[in-house]
Amino acid sequence: MRILLADDHAIVRSGLKQILDQEFPDSVIGEAAACPDVLAAVRGGEWDVLVLDVSMAGQNSLNILPDLRSLRPKLPVIMLSMHGERQFVIRALREGAQAYLTKERAPEELFRAIRAVLSGKRYIGESLAEQIADHLATGGESKPHETLSPREYEILLMLARARSVSDIAHELCLSVKTVSTYRTRILEKMNLNSNAELMQYAIQHGIVDLAV
Repeated sequence: MRILLADDHAIVRSGLKQILDQEFPDSVIGEAAACPDVLAAVRGGEWDVLVLDVSMAGQNSLNILPDLRSLRPKLPVIMLSMHGERQFVIRALREGAQAYLTKERAPEELFRAIRAVLSGKRYIGESLAEQIADHLATGGESKPHETLSPREYEILLMLARARSVSDIAHELCLSVKTVSTYRTRILEKMNLNSNAELMQYAIQHGIVDLAV
């Protein structure tokens, strides 16, 4: 089995590679650290499964799912993310991913996800599946933050943790002007007027824990 492991943190790749080697000792594991590297590896080689981090080197890898599907329509993609919000999960599945796991549950669920997608099935982490089921059971109405795009939500999390626009721009490799535009769009979509209101909203809805 040939597994392509894509994450921009070398330590994370090393840890996942180690557990994959133990579970699938005869597998060949390739590595990629950025979205262009993933596309190049998929374009240039045959892989049985791709394990793809949602956020790599300031880029949202959900944006390359259509390209991956175009290059290798039958390549199963397992998304790994720090974000367990259902809008990320739903978009990933709509764009062609076969599985979605949060990183905190990855070690115990990754093997099940790999076996599931190789047999043609989809896989969602247990906690995420419960969250989506609860959402559907309550009528499926979206909260304001659930209307945001993945990039907007990513910036929302940073703003809610009192990160400055310049700090966010540096970390995501964006211009300050672009981040400011995102901030304005987020406030408009959520009908909020300031960062202080945004932070209060995030705490009330359990989106962030400022003590962390």
